[in-house]
Amino acid sequence: MAVRLLAWALALSNLAWAQDTGANAPSSSSNAVSGPSSPQWRGLSVKQKLGYDARHLFDVENFIYAGMGAGLDQLRERPGQWGDGSGAFGQRYGSHLGQYLVQRSIMAPVQAIDHEDTRYFRSRRTSYKGRLRDAFLQTIWRHNDSGGMMPAYSEFLGDYAAAAVSRMWWPKQYHTVSAVLIAGSDTVLIDAGINVLHEFAPDVKRWLHLQRFTPRP
Repeated sequence: MAVRLLAWALALSNLAWAQDTGANAPSSSSNAVSGPSSPQWRGLSVKQKLGYDARHLFDVENFIYAGMGAGLDQLRERPGQWGDGSGAFGQRYGSHLGQYLVQRSIMAPVQAIDHEDTRYFRSRRTSYKGRLRDAFLQTIWRHNDSGGMMPAYSEFLGDYAAAAVSRMWWPKQYHTVSAVLIAGSDTVLIDAGINVLHEFAPDVKRWLHLQRFTPRP
């Protein structure tokens, strides 16, 4: 199911991009002057990449998505042997956090070795459909240290290897290839959701006027 959802999401985002290509000029947002197309852009050294990953390792959104994954597993009673209730939710939440830490420990060295850029660059398109497409696409197709594009090898290696490791502390019935593929694809979808959050969060903040909000006395 997760694989099908990912395929549909990418297909729809590419369809939206195809319909939108002719109507999108580069925007004047900050990413338009700080991304790889900008003369001010510089690739990250290995040390800078590790520092960047370390700073974002404990971002609040990572704990939120771990909770969402644990909640989904709780609703689906996966694995059923863990039961239900707050204790079972805590076990599932810890499992998702452990899987996330394994994922990041794999992704960081891969990104350093294959020269992937670890940063997310907001889309320079102006339409919501085009930006949504770019957010999904950047999950699996990223910038390299030279400013070009390349497959996100670290995403696939990190997501599916972490899924394989995490299934080892699940009951034995989940020690299968299909269980690993489902868990890994779920993580790819979660990462795509995080990219969408990065893409549109500044707009939501602007819409809600959070930057001008002042608490009442």
